Amino acid sequence: MRSSCLNYLDQMPQDFGGVDEIKDKVKKLSGAMPGVKGFSAPLNVFLFQEILLLQKVIDIVRKNLNNIVQAIDGNTIMTQELLNDLLAIHTARVPRSWTWSPTNSLISWMVPGLGSWFSGLKARAAMLQFWMDRDRSCVKSHWFAGFMNPQGFLASVQQEVTRQHKGESWALDDVCIVTEVLPYEYEKISIMSSFTAPEEGQNIHGLFMEGGRWKDGKIDEAEPKKLFFPMPVIHVSASAKRKGPTDHDRQSLYDCAVYRYPMRTDLHFIFRIQLKIEDHSAAHWKLRAVALLCQTE
Repeated sequence: MRSSCLNYLDQMPQDFGGVDEIKDKVKKLSGAMPGVKGFSAPLNVFLFQEILLLQKVIDIVRKNLNNIVQAIDGNTIMTQELLNDLLAIHTARVPRSWTWSPTNSLISWMVPGLGSWFSGLKARAAMLQFWMDRDRSCVKSHWFAGFMNPQGFLASVQQEVTRQHKGESWALDDVCIVTEVLPYEYEKISIMSSFTAPEEGQNIHGLFMEGGRWKDGKIDEAEPKKLFFPMPVIHVSASAKRKGPTDHDRQSLYDCAVYRYPMRTDLHFIFRIQLKIEDHSAAHWKLRAVALLCQTE
């Protein structure tokens, strides 16, 4: 078990640095509008907050693994908490202290398997480090499921688009999130040199559809014995609010909920996305319980 803990320690992501160091890097990042840089751009503020949240998780995991190794070596007391964490690692489960705080609040993400959880930690760190080192113009699409606070990302996009339309007297309270499913998979755009980050709004990927599948630009029936289907890249932006959906919207769009986990509760609800429908009514897909998920386990 000591070797397993040391192996995880060797694979730990590098620290992002101190708060002041992170601030200095974020201050150099560009915003959505010319001349706007650093913390004047809402998405840069969001990035800074995400890095601090993930750094806290990295610190907790590294300290916990070191304490377990020290306890195994007899250099410190093997407390019941450390023993529980050691048994969790032995059975490939995520130690509770990595996911939940002492006050029983969620501090990271819920994944049943330790391997998947740790891979997620490294992927999240790599995503944020790439953004901080290379600026938003190099980020063609964001891994939406990898954000600690996805609602904060949406709010930041909403704020930036509102500021871009300041000349049209847009007010933040009068705009809403709008989305468009693009005809590209993330794996394809990641190698397309001609595909660049959007000037307005942001692209996201990593969502899965449950209860149906996305085919030919619309919702279609799910394939037999398949529960989840990956979604293409989705462009997220903002637009002036309308008074309500039109009759055409009710017939051609499905108001699809997006959740963090397959457990569809208000606690895990993120936002709603309008998806195109053709062959069936929105009621049909509602009976199919079609929804988008950030995780499938």
